[in-house]
Order: sequence, then C-alpha cells, then structure tokens
Amino acid sequence: MTLAEFKQIFFWEYMHRLLGRMIGIAFVGPLAYFALRKRRLTPGSLPFLGSLALLIGGQGVLGWYMVKSGLRDEIVINREVPRVSQYRLAAHLSMALLLYVGMLAAALRTRTDTRWATQGTWNRLTGADPWKEVLQNPAVRRFRRAALALSCLVFLTAFSGERSGVS
Repeated sequence: MTLAEFKQIFFWEYMHRLLGRMIGIAFVGPLAYFALRKRRLTPGSLPFLGSLALLIGGQGVLGWYMVKSGLRDEIVINREVPRVSQYRLAAHLSMALLLYVGMLAAALRTRTDTRWATQGTWNRLTGADPWKEVLQNPAVRRFRRAALALSCLVFLTAFSGERSGVS
C-alpha cells in the first residue's frame, strides 16, 4: 500500500468516525434536553428514543471492537495484510441497519401521533381515528406484509455479505 492509498483510506475512516460522533451528539443532545424539561415527548417515546440512544453508543463501541480485531501484533510481525473480523464487520453493519429502522420508526411514530391525527383534517383524513380505516384496507395490509418481507430480505442480504477473492 502506498502512502497516498493509506491517506485516502484514513481520510474516509476518520470522516466515518466524525459522522458517527455528530449523529450521536445530534440525537442524544436534544433527547436529553427534552427529557429533562419533560416537554414535547409523548409518554411512550422516551424509552424508545432512549433505547435508540443506547444503540448509537453501542454502535460506536462495536465499531471500535471491530477495528481492534485488525490491530494484532502477529499481523505486523508476519507482514500480513490487516483484516478486520468479518463477523464483527457484519455485526457493525447490522446494528447500523437496525438503528436506521429504529429512527425511521421514530419518525413515522411522530408523524402518526394521535394528538395531530385527531385534530381536524390531516392528510385528507378526518374523524377520530382515521388511520384505523386505512390500515384495515386489504390492499394496505398486503402492501405492508410485502414491504416487511422485502425489508427482511434486504437486511439478510446486507448482513450475510460476501468476501470475494477469499478462498
């Protein structure tokens, strides 16, 4: 590996770490503020968002644990190509996908919050519980099952991965 190649890899890894830290601060900071003020959070959202905050911290720890697997003395002594554990890498990616799904669920939860859905017309829906009739529609139920199955397949594909060129 040349110095220029190393610099390029180091740059992307460093930016990856900074982005992870910024995401953690951008999520945990406002969550702590609103939790301490006891405002603007629905009763059930604090444990859910708190678990997402713990997952963000766990993602950082898992990333460090993954990188640590490639920093062994025998690699330097035997002049081997450094490689991280593919299992730890898969776990790191899986946790990132889980975090993404959790944050998407939190956003959808906020959007369908009953305080907003029951006040007048909202997305052309009226009534006390407009989502109930929409979610009972057979076409929506089929779509929901298909979307869930497709999401599971995408997760399984990303988690299993492939290490090409390795025998």
